[in-house]
Amino acid sequence: MIFIKTFQLQPLRISTGWKVKYNVFSEYDVEKDGEEYAEELCEDLLQLEKKNLLIDLGWYPEGDMQGSYQLYLVDKIQKNPFASPLKLFTSRSKTEIIEKIEKWTAE
Repeated sequence: MIFIKTFQLQPLRISTGWKVKYNVFSEYDVEKDGEEYAEELCEDLLQLEKKNLLIDLGWYPEGDMQGSYQLYLVDKIQKNPFASPLKLFTSRSKTEIIEKIEKWTAE
């Protein structure tokens, strides 16, 4: 019998008004769950939108256990908004990323 672990979506406290464009940000934690499930580490984890603002979360480089989360807050009206984000936060800590997402959506 083969056991494949599945991960639930990561619970988040998102303030009113934000729309989820996509979400595959799971409860997988690189520090606890190990390399066996590294496919959970992708560039397109979460994207939230509110008016002209966009929050984008990904893991870079994708699937690389030595990588990190990158969280962007951009003004999507700007030309090439990811080249000059309003805010950029990088961390390997899932807890820090969750706290930052919740803070940015509350501001």
